[in-house]
Amino acid sequence: MEERTATKAKVASVETLKSKEKTRDIISLVAGVLIGLTFLVSGTGKILGVVETPAQVVDFIGNFLPGIFITPAIIYFIFDILIPVVIPWAELILGACLLIGFLPRLMAVLCLPLLLAFMGTNVWSIIQGGYTTCASCFGIWEKYFGSLTPAQSLIYDLVLFALALVIIIFQPGGFLSSRKWLVKGKKLDASTLKPNMRVFGGHLRKLGTKTMAYLNLTVKKAKEHPRIAISTGICLLILIACIITVVSIRPATPQNDVTVEVPVVSEISFSELSETSAVVSWLTDKPTISSIEVYTEGGTSIITVTDKKLVTEHSLLVAGLTSGTNYYFKILSEDKQAISGEHSFSTLAEVTSSLMISDVKVSYTTDTDATITWTTSRAATSEVQYWDPTTIDRLTVSSGEFTTTHTINLTSLKAGAIYHYQVRSTDADGDQAISSRLAMSPLIGKPAPDFTLNSLNGNAITRSDYRGKWVMLDFWIWTCSACRAKLPLIQEVYTRIPKEKLAILTIHNRGRESIIRTYVEGENLTIPVLLDPEGIVNAHYNVHALPTFFIIDDDGIIRLIDPEFSHADELEGIITTLLGAN
Repeated sequence: MEERTATKAKVASVETLKSKEKTRDIISLVAGVLIGLTFLVSGTGKILGVVETPAQVVDFIGNFLPGIFITPAIIYFIFDILIPVVIPWAELILGACLLIGFLPRLMAVLCLPLLLAFMGTNVWSIIQGGYTTCASCFGIWEKYFGSLTPAQSLIYDLVLFALALVIIIFQPGGFLSSRKWLVKGKKLDASTLKPNMRVFGGHLRKLGTKTMAYLNLTVKKAKEHPRIAISTGICLLILIACIITVVSIRPATPQNDVTVEVPVVSEISFSELSETSAVVSWLTDKPTISSIEVYTEGGTSIITVTDKKLVTEHSLLVAGLTSGTNYYFKILSEDKQAISGEHSFSTLAEVTSSLMISDVKVSYTTDTDATITWTTSRAATSEVQYWDPTTIDRLTVSSGEFTTTHTINLTSLKAGAIYHYQVRSTDADGDQAISSRLAMSPLIGKPAPDFTLNSLNGNAITRSDYRGKWVMLDFWIWTCSACRAKLPLIQEVYTRIPKEKLAILTIHNRGRESIIRTYVEGENLTIPVLLDPEGIVNAHYNVHALPTFFIIDDDGIIRLIDPEFSHADELEGIITTLLGAN
């Protein structure tokens, strides 16, 4: 009798253990499916979206990454390989493995550092403020389903982190065990699939019943049964995740109470192609700013064009391009995140024209009014396109009169602002001539503001100490890809032109000195790098777009701003011409 009782007790104990193991397996499975789907959607969205490193990620890395790691090779790896390529594919692989049940505990452990990095970026975005969306959490899918705010994304990451812990704690078997259907010898039998699905559905229904029981017992049994308490907490977190998912497709409301929605972009096209410019047009489903980033086939950013007028029909002129070149572009949101896929256009090949433009000059009558003059080799019309490189509102002023001496008056300019412009003339036969991209500012022709800044080597450098030689100033910042692309060209020119004729000074806007030093040393730059920690000198020179270049003559007068160059030989030719004309 006692033996039967003992046997029944053993059987009951084994059945209880099996029941608990099944419950643990189902809890782990549900957690794996939730994380797997999230990572799968996030990874595919980033891969398909062709999104570059978001601004908040750049800021986060720039402020917290130890200076010893800021080298050109590491910067390239982080911004061009790790974030846009490695992490999305890692999310895709981890998500797929969790969904099929391959080594779920190991996959959950590998998810933890990713989620910690995501949470760190979101906490940084919340503390800094000014970011209305998360760092492109779901890539291209955000265009269709909306995006999370940094706060929503942080909560979502916390839920995913907790779910990863649930898998680590509840997954039956060893650390490297997989789900039963992947274990060697457990092949999938199509004939038993349907019954197994019914059994699985029954387990899910039982899980719901047990979950409600766990909710009622959590407070009372938390100390005695910590796993029950954890299960209850996880169920609540899953509920929060569902709520966040619903909220994420609604407009996000930033701190200033302005409703911001990710616009849906359609009908992207380009027109008015010329040797040096193109017009890009598109539609959005709601009024928003117009912004595009143009870059080369190698991924080097050329220019970001922005118009802050809120419209649904968008059209931007991109100028200052090279003839016969293929360019890529993507449309950006207000916080500089891509909201379209990659598109491309090619500028027209250079055509030799007998109509020639020469002697282009700018004179300011007031701080807000300017006159541009030039001559042509024969009678032709006059046209000037001009724009502010920070907020590019493309404006055109023209005259249909045929003349060889051209004059165009510009009014209502921003006081002290630097503008880029091009002049264009067309003769009676339709032959056209276009100037290169030029820059104008009231500062040109006036004494350059003096300053004293410390260099990376600790020396105090004053601009006026270089009186008697020409000076080139380069305002830049290491997180700017266009700035980084220009530095090697400037370095090459620095080694070519005699130091007694030209001094080249680069001025870094704000930033941590240790990081700037590490980057400069890693790039093997020998050009003087001055530190403008408060941005005061940038403000004195009215610099708002980076990089910006100033060329100052031997009398301390600003002669040229933002010369157009894409090779060291071009920059050297510009400087040599100025030195020879002196």
